[in-house]
Amino acid sequence: MADLSIYLFWTGLIVSLLASGGYVVYVASAAFAGRRITAATDLGTVTVSSGPARPNRGIGRVATMLATLCALTLLSAVATRWVAVEHPPFSNMYEFTVAFSAGIATAYIVFEAVTGQRRAGIVALPIVVIMLGIASQFPSDVVPLIPALQNGPLLAIHVAAMMVSYSVLTVAFSGAVIYLAQGGMGRRRFSALPSAEAAGDLAHRATVVGFPILVAGIALGSWWANDAWGRYWGWDPKETSALMVGLTLAAYFHARAGGGSVLGAPGIRKIVPNRVRLGWRPDPMWWLVVAYAMVLFTYFVVNLWVTGLHSYAGV
Repeated sequence: MADLSIYLFWTGLIVSLLASGGYVVYVASAAFAGRRITAATDLGTVTVSSGPARPNRGIGRVATMLATLCALTLLSAVATRWVAVEHPPFSNMYEFTVAFSAGIATAYIVFEAVTGQRRAGIVALPIVVIMLGIASQFPSDVVPLIPALQNGPLLAIHVAAMMVSYSVLTVAFSGAVIYLAQGGMGRRRFSALPSAEAAGDLAHRATVVGFPILVAGIALGSWWANDAWGRYWGWDPKETSALMVGLTLAAYFHARAGGGSVLGAPGIRKIVPNRVRLGWRPDPMWWLVVAYAMVLFTYFVVNLWVTGLHSYAGV
């Protein structure tokens, strides 16, 4: 079963590459369809538009099918790994990253179906490819669980909650990147990409889903910490960095709700000069970019290079 899981992993990597290429071609077809054509006539040079930037639906359907196949293949890799190791496959960086990749692909497909924002796959699917490429560099050997992880139910629920939240936040990041690339609300620099409004809606919906799952995952981790180490919270590097992700998302909600920059909070006014506070009004979507950067910091830097009670990456 372990060999089958590895086979499915490599198959998923190949399919994710094809899906990424499919979304690139899909977006490119929109750019091509929206081009302006200049033609010479007896009356002079005439420039006409071929119409709005509408991508090729056939290419889009193929890209979506490939992304769905990628998600199913990676979920199968996780399931067969679970059978092979006889515990939830979240005990080392190889298993974490394969599960994370499966989660991203699955979350993206779900949000594409709900919102109809197929072109966001040009950001989300390449992230899956990168994650799988990184996973291929980690040891995939089946090893026994360390004592701190020998709690099957909590291992499955806590780590799965964190993985699902991070996966959904990847979709939010994809929407935020497109929104910012378009120049913000009311602007559209690239006709081939979704409008800023559509991308922002995707990002917000994903954040609304991912944030409470993240909070639940942190709470479950605290419960497990008390069971394993005798305390609910100890400011361990992984605990602290996950908390910072949550606080950054809270800052996003605050800014989006009309609260303005969090630099205007009473406690911050005492340490940040007034001219800086008044001159810095970031678009709320930047908070989602910062939050995802912190997700990656938590996932890779803390796991691989920072020593703490969560240091069991298996590399």
